[in-house]
Amino acid sequence: MPKTKSHNPKKKKRIRKKQSRPRLGLYLLAGLASVFLMWILIREPMPAPTDIEPETPKTADRKTEQETPKKKPEMVAADPKIVEDSPIVRIIHEETPKPGEGKLDLSIRKAATSIGVPENALKRRSTDDLVKYTIPVDRSQMDLTYANMIFKGNLEQTGATMLKGQDSQSKQVLSFYHSDVPKKYELELYYDSKYYKDKNVPKKISIVVDDFGAIGGSLLDGFLSLDDAVCFAIFPDEVNSQSTMHRATRQGRETLIHVPMEPIGYPSVNPGKNAVLVQHGEAQIVKMLDGFIADLPDAIGINNHMGSLATTDADIMQVVMNTLKKHNKAFLDSRTTNVSVAYQTAQKSHIRAFRNDLFLDSPNISQSTMDAKLNQIIQMSASNKHIIAITHCHNEDKLDYLKSFISRLKKAGFSLVPLSEHGSHEVPEIL
Repeated sequence: MPKTKSHNPKKKKRIRKKQSRPRLGLYLLAGLASVFLMWILIREPMPAPTDIEPETPKTADRKTEQETPKKKPEMVAADPKIVEDSPIVRIIHEETPKPGEGKLDLSIRKAATSIGVPENALKRRSTDDLVKYTIPVDRSQMDLTYANMIFKGNLEQTGATMLKGQDSQSKQVLSFYHSDVPKKYELELYYDSKYYKDKNVPKKISIVVDDFGAIGGSLLDGFLSLDDAVCFAIFPDEVNSQSTMHRATRQGRETLIHVPMEPIGYPSVNPGKNAVLVQHGEAQIVKMLDGFIADLPDAIGINNHMGSLATTDADIMQVVMNTLKKHNKAFLDSRTTNVSVAYQTAQKSHIRAFRNDLFLDSPNISQSTMDAKLNQIIQMSASNKHIIAITHCHNEDKLDYLKSFISRLKKAGFSLVPLSEHGSHEVPEIL
């Protein structure tokens, strides 16, 4: 028995040795296969991407130099498919300054290109302590205030600080300073259409019809039969407000909320119920507008009914724009007064802003008025790429007047387009 006990442990040890060898071999083979596969993958070239996506600056620079054929600067400027903020364009801007220019000059040129200023229109003068640019702005493309914000945003991205700004009806002057640049920079923005005469300017017009909400029946049906590019501005809290919005939406028609606002001469001049008054506090205005938007959610924004006093009050308008921005809604300044600050306040609040150019049915709807208004629109189209006009839906006569007006506009070569298309292809985003 003792021999048997001493013999068995040895036998078990031999069996364990034989079993361990094949397992070790499998592990080694698997490891070698993994290393080989990893080597194959690493050396295999990856297919080139069809689209260049945003990358970190270092990766973008390397990819641009190695994978993208270099283009001459003039080719990039002439290629509408190349995005201004793409890595390709950014590198070309940085690498091709003109003699005597620096990063502020490149930023100014980039902003000018983004708003369509022709290269020969951008004038630069330099003295011992000042670099001055004169920049003509196409009035039909944008307001001076908006152009101001484009240049300011671009320059501030380089680290420049705005020292002061001067504003007049047809000119704005902006002064900038940068700690790394010995000279101050001055930009003079002004309206001048002569540099844009050679552009093929399509004639577009958007028409907004005010005062829906109360009308119904055949009169409403008649207006709904108009071209669906015509926008309806609907009073809140009227008997047909929501049904008009729903019917317009089903047609693909845009709508606005027609918000009553305080006129000069209030209360003798009555804007109607639920009006925004200058005596209202912020909370009251916000609650009112929140309610209007909740009731008419399909509306792309609002425009003012009357408001010749309210739209001149910067504080009241700022509350309005802050509320619209919260809901991602636009603002159309009906311009019931020439001193309205509503449009500029909307632009400074970075919301979509539109401005009425003329009322089609004022002072009346006579043939002579139609002739005069049509002539005015044709004259405006020489410098305005996109005109906005307002009329009203009070009765059948105004419906017939508008039908005739639209017919004559189309014969004159105008395209009727939705309000939201105003400036959608020409105006760059504010930084």
